[in-house]
Amino acid sequence: MIRIPIMKTLEKTTKGVDPQVTPWGQVFLLIGAGVVASFQIGKVPPVLTGIRVDLGMTLFVASWAISIFNVIGLFLGPLAGALADRLGHRRLLLWGLVIQSVGSLAGSLAGSPGLLLGTRVLEGLGFLVIATATPALIFKIVRPERIRLALGFWSAFVPIGMTLVMLGSPLILGHFGWRGLWRANALILFGYALVLGNRTGALPRPVGGPQTGWREILRDVVRTVAAPGPLVLALTFSTYALQWGTVMGFFPTLLMENRGFLAGSSSLLTALMVAVNIPGNFLGGWLLQRGVRRGRMITFASLVMAASGLAIFSSAFPFGLQYLACLIFSAVGGMLPAAVFGGAPVFAPSPRLVATTNGLVVQGSQLGQVVGPPLLASMVSAAGSWGVAPRLMIPVALLGAILSVILGRLEKRSRSS
Repeated sequence: MIRIPIMKTLEKTTKGVDPQVTPWGQVFLLIGAGVVASFQIGKVPPVLTGIRVDLGMTLFVASWAISIFNVIGLFLGPLAGALADRLGHRRLLLWGLVIQSVGSLAGSLAGSPGLLLGTRVLEGLGFLVIATATPALIFKIVRPERIRLALGFWSAFVPIGMTLVMLGSPLILGHFGWRGLWRANALILFGYALVLGNRTGALPRPVGGPQTGWREILRDVVRTVAAPGPLVLALTFSTYALQWGTVMGFFPTLLMENRGFLAGSSSLLTALMVAVNIPGNFLGGWLLQRGVRRGRMITFASLVMAASGLAIFSSAFPFGLQYLACLIFSAVGGMLPAAVFGGAPVFAPSPRLVATTNGLVVQGSQLGQVVGPPLLASMVSAAGSWGVAPRLMIPVALLGAILSVILGRLEKRSRSS
């Protein structure tokens, strides 16, 4: 029998990259890692109803299939970033893909809600590592004048991944069900880890030695969390993640329960809603590259999301208007992640702590996604109507606008000093 030394293959390294050239091929290869990692977010909403029937879940318990994915990041975001800063971004990225692959395979075998939720935690751990390590690698290999544009591309990794898996899942679901979808994702993740390991050997590696001790790692976390810029950046992102993750997670269920759509149609409509977030991400990166102020962009996106939230969950509006509001919500809101991810190198306490800052930003994202779906599910269950959703969505959007003003002032103060 032939034995394959997997992690040796994944850890192969060569000489460094040319700092005078932006290797766009490798940039998009790294973004692809985030895309396949995001398959694990997008694979749940289209099959949530089927999983509920198969495993006997209530709406509240099923909502945790969406939210529990983010629990690890809620508590360990900055720590994961600090580990990546100290131990190597590429190494942690590859391990993240492998961890997600194992989690997805194990999830396909789950026979109870508890086991499925446990594997979702494992998938979330892999996603956290990927989401914190990858932007730091991009930051290292991109020329300074292209960083905002590159991170704008990176900010679209979640909607791209979700759109692709939502569009592709019907091909698998019709023959193999949701468990087959989980197994297909396990193969994709592991295969991508092998490809990435062989194609990214030239990426920068950390200098080994005593600097990787736990005391230094915790010191990096404390230094990042204590800085006002990264903290406000993370809180701002949490307001976006709560709104967008909640709408995306429940929109297929909303269409089936309130509008009578079939599962396939609701999945396609949700995929389109997610897809229009992508040009919003690109537009945000382009606007930053053109010099538009980060705070103003976030304020605009937050206010549009607040206005759109009035129509999305209301059955009083005709479906056409409701869906148009959903598309506007997603497209304009897409500018916000680009503004936030592009702010990590700006607000990091030092260039060495970009991944740690990204970890804090991811923690903010996870906070919103952990709190949002269960909270909305509880409100809907108590009221018996989706019409209560704006009571949650609008205040959160307005909080994001307030935080964006604070963020703008912090960035202005940082530039002047």
